[in-house]
Amino acid sequence: MKKSKIVCLILCLMCAILFIAWKNQNHYVDIYNVVKESFTTDKGYSNKLSGYISEDVFNRINVYKVYNVNDENYKKPFKVDFKLKENSQSKTLDTVYVKMTYSVSIKDSQNKEVGGSWNIPIKFTVKKVNGKWCIIDKYEEP
Repeated sequence: MKKSKIVCLILCLMCAILFIAWKNQNHYVDIYNVVKESFTTDKGYSNKLSGYISEDVFNRINVYKVYNVNDENYKKPFKVDFKLKENSQSKTLDTVYVKMTYSVSIKDSQNKEVGGSWNIPIKFTVKKVNGKWCIIDKYEEP
């Protein structure tokens, strides 16, 4: 009886260790929060973001830069519904490529659709700059 409990405990520990190792496999950088904030912020390119994403990439993904929110037909404030999922990461030398999928919808205060995109694959290029990672490019298939 005692021996079977020990075997069961050892098996549980092995499963937990394998799960943790599998979950952390090929995960080099964590850019989720920076990408989400870059897509959705209405505050523009900040000093905080500048340490983790280039201004060019920011301007190409930020919904307030991409969609025509200054059109007089739309009323502020805007509601942004954003979903982001990381699919995979790969690494070559000093560059990490992060594949993600996003969906975004932006509506004005009268619930009028300003724009949106759904289930869009996107790949971010991440490099170390001054000792910390920085998103330097993004690619979406046309």
